[in-house]
Amino acid sequence: MARYRVLQGIDYPPNKRAEAGKIVEDLPATAIKWLLDSGIIEDADKPAKVVEEPKVEAPKVEEPIIEEPVAEASPAEAEEGDE
Repeated sequence: MARYRVLQGIDYPPNKRAEAGKIVEDLPATAIKWLLDSGIIEDADKPAKVVEEPKVEAPKVEEPIIEEPVAEASPAEAEEGDE
């Protein structure tokens, strides 16, 4: 009899429940195809699919650019520059 690894908890007749990770052999034959197609179960005789977690990169934080304030010339200094 075929064995299947449950990837998502399921209820199935007659009044049974299988949690994720459990190997079952008594699933209804009429349900096996759609359970496989939808990814709820997988063939337990094949190696388990390894789900790789996506790697999240830390956001790049740029250093703020601090500009020095430009000193404004006083009116007396402005007149000296005109000469």
